[in-house]
Amino acid sequence: MDKQNEFKKYINVDYDKDGDILTYSFTKFPQIAIAEEALDDIWVRFDPKDNKVITIDVLNFSTRIETAFGPSMKYTERTDPELIANSLFLDKI
Repeated sequence: MDKQNEFKKYINVDYDKDGDILTYSFTKFPQIAIAEEALDDIWVRFDPKDNKVITIDVLNFSTRIETAFGPSMKYTERTDPELIANSLFLDKI
């Protein structure tokens, strides 16, 4: 397996509606990491040993989307069967 496919295998995106946080995870399992605010309301957690990014959190995500694209743009999490099937397929790569 080449490095690009190996990297894709562990990318996960999760949206916490209650907290309005979009999180990108780049590891299969949670890891101890250091968190730093990269920009306003954007936090990056990384492994202090090798500086690999573990997660990126985008706080106030829906507000950012609305500010960037206008009030008619609202983020909603997709739960349609096609998306679920694609997610299941990525786990098999």
